[in-house]
Amino acid sequence: MGRLATRPSTMKILFGFMILTVLMLICMEPNQVEVQVEPPYPPDYEVRAHHEIATELGKKDWNYNENPCNNKSSWFTPPPPPNVPEAINNSTVTCNCSFPNGECHIDGIYLLGQDLDGVLPCSLVKLSHIKVLVLYLNYLNGTIPREWAALKLETLNVAMNRLSGPIPSYLGNIISLKYLSPENNLFSGTIPPAFGKLVNLENLTLSANYLIGKFPSFLANLSNIKELRISSNNFSGKMPDIFQSWKQLEKLEIQASGFEGPIPSSLALLHNLVELRISDLSGEVQSFRYEKHVQIDIT
Repeated sequence: MGRLATRPSTMKILFGFMILTVLMLICMEPNQVEVQVEPPYPPDYEVRAHHEIATELGKKDWNYNENPCNNKSSWFTPPPPPNVPEAINNSTVTCNCSFPNGECHIDGIYLLGQDLDGVLPCSLVKLSHIKVLVLYLNYLNGTIPREWAALKLETLNVAMNRLSGPIPSYLGNIISLKYLSPENNLFSGTIPPAFGKLVNLENLTLSANYLIGKFPSFLANLSNIKELRISSNNFSGKMPDIFQSWKQLEKLEIQASGFEGPIPSSLALLHNLVELRISDLSGEVQSFRYEKHVQIDIT
């Protein structure tokens, strides 16, 4: 007699159907299966350094009971919706979690329009992985700490504060810098010759300070510069003919800076230039003709 076929139970059928459904979902819609993993905290020494940084800056609303790296806490300002202008106020800490063993390290601090009235923090040097520091539009005073020369910053924006004294020459040791803006402060003296070492710099904005001296010829070393703004200072003398060294230059702004004409003719050879603003020169001032459209303001 042959064996009678046994019918599977209802529970087995349902279980098999559930397994099949899950497999189909995984295979057919892989992009819809999301696993949200909370990033690890940064090392304790970085959190302690943040306490010190907050004290020096006058920052009082960081919540140390929350993870600075999760982008969901008091450490993060969400970006605005599309087509909505970005707010001036921003309080954000960013982390890089791509290190071996899943480690996270703080790599950026953005504090814009926070009414901070302290000083630039020497303790920043304890964040060895920091790449970006933006302290725009506050009431910070003093000067840029010498300790920062040991950092590998790529962006340093301390514009629109109350910083004073000479621009420190040791900034020239941060050769990793690509963006540097001490604009709209109370800095005085000359542009440090050490700035000629900042060969990776793409954007330099020194406008609206009390800088003096002649146009620094050592800036010709900045062969990667794309934007240079040195308006509203107290410079003197003629501009040297160094512009041919800036083949990547896109925007140049030298308005009300105290320089004398004529404007070096090599400016007309800059093929990437899209915006040129030079005004309030004494002496001879000439016009330029460009082969392509360039927004020009020469008065």
